[in-house]
Amino acid sequence: MANLKGGSFEKQIRDANFRLAAFGEKRNGTNSNKTHSNALRIKRDAYFKDFKEYAQSHGLDGKLNNLMTEDIMSDFLEQRLESISSFSAQEDYIRGWSGLVQGLQQSNIAINLESGFFNEVVNSYKENAIERGEALGEPKSISTTYHPSDVIAALPDNMATIAQLQYETGLRVSEAYNVINNLENHLDNLRLHSVQGKGGQIYRDKIISLELKMMLLKLKSTSDKLPHQSTYYRHLQNYAMASHDIRAFYTKELYEEKIKDGLSHLEACKLVSKEINHHRVEITEYYLAKFS
Repeated sequence: MANLKGGSFEKQIRDANFRLAAFGEKRNGTNSNKTHSNALRIKRDAYFKDFKEYAQSHGLDGKLNNLMTEDIMSDFLEQRLESISSFSAQEDYIRGWSGLVQGLQQSNIAINLESGFFNEVVNSYKENAIERGEALGEPKSISTTYHPSDVIAALPDNMATIAQLQYETGLRVSEAYNVINNLENHLDNLRLHSVQGKGGQIYRDKIISLELKMMLLKLKSTSDKLPHQSTYYRHLQNYAMASHDIRAFYTKELYEEKIKDGLSHLEACKLVSKEINHHRVEITEYYLAKFS
């Protein structure tokens, strides 16, 4: 895989647009994410300009494709999407970047990002939209035939630890990574505390199993390193599962447990929403609808 050519961002953008250009080429029936229309070329040129301005304002240099990492892209999207109020427009922007990155990868440009990364970002912003009270229609159904426990048993140890942490706590994948990387700040016997979620909100303390505690401590004490989130997404996709699906399973099973304990639907939804660091019952209902 190659880098974009050029010593300046402007020259690299010209090279990217040249590599992506596929005007007049057939797209139907292919998996091509190249630029097949002038309208898309204009849109993507604006995307490149946004990213170039972000890189320059943060003192970043080098090849644009090498700057498109999970951490940088996450921060870039968070800053860029602050000025976009509606979820539909936010999703369009995120999906646009997903197609752009896939197009560059199909053009032999090295970018260590999976499409699953952008799916996770979309899911996160969808939660925020529901929290604001936006009506988003029916959620996408869970398509996997596997249960998280099946996937955890099949994953390599370091990725199994991430998945187990998500399954027992309902954390987003970025939050799970942060806990593992800063375990000494969060683990107290079988309790996880002070875990920060979206918008700076702190999760309720989580009681975890002894099995998970041992998995976390083993991961911290060995030479095993956390995989890139893209690698984690790719392994989950082998089972038609996304990391946000694990959060959905957590929500569904906690809700069912509370119903068995005698809580009403509304009481259970309120409690579960708080456990996943939200305040609206619609968040729980959104996840439950994924299984209907």
